[in-house]
Amino acid sequence: MSGWFTSFLNCRLCINGELVNDQLVVSDDSGLILPRTGYIGGDAVDLEDGIIAPGFLELQTNGLLGFHFTHFEDESQYAAEIDKVAKYLVTQGVVGFWATLPTVSGENFKKVGFFSFFSSLFFSYSQA
Repeated sequence: MSGWFTSFLNCRLCINGELVNDQLVVSDDSGLILPRTGYIGGDAVDLEDGIIAPGFLELQTNGLLGFHFTHFEDESQYAAEIDKVAKYLVTQGVVGFWATLPTVSGENFKKVGFFSFFSSLFFSYSQA
């Protein structure tokens, strides 16, 4: 993004517990939210009536939706299950998560640990 700020237009913000049609202006330098009026120039992003809201990070979960992160059969099955978990979590306001492995045998950890680590980094997203 160029310029010293970015305006997010045509969006809804939660202000005093109500969804309000407004804009959000963010400093490109500091990342801070700026007062919403009085800016000329900068970048503009049309959010097409989207809602801007904070997202949560799930820092410790052993599994979800019947899938335990220690259940590794093959990479494609494991990736599909993590993807299903990620798509569910974002519907709950969670935009990233860390797939936690409880104490398991060394053999299980070698199968799951490496793949789980990189998968949780890859699948920490807010894609619905």
